[in-house]
Amino acid sequence: MRGGFDSLRPHQDINPQPKNQNMKSSKSFLALIVLSLATAGFVFAADKVENKVAGCCAKAMADGKTCAHPCCVDAAKAGNNCEKCKGSGKIEKKVEAKK
Repeated sequence: MRGGFDSLRPHQDINPQPKNQNMKSSKSFLALIVLSLATAGFVFAADKVENKVAGCCAKAMADGKTCAHPCCVDAAKAGNNCEKCKGSGKIEKKVEAKK
């Protein structure tokens, strides 16, 4: 018999357990943690939408008028501030104090 590897005989490993089993489970666990944190971040970030009035609408309100931009008029019909003019969120309704 010659020395070296015999291709007719199956090669036997000293350790029958796979080498990367611990590494795979730790990577899977880390991926699960990162995914859950990202999901939680998106859920909590969606709740905090700032209501910001666009600059053109704020100037018109100061003069006692409403903004005449077509994009602002369409957004106001939907009850939102105009995002095109850098506003965001819903239009806040003023609460008038009863006298």
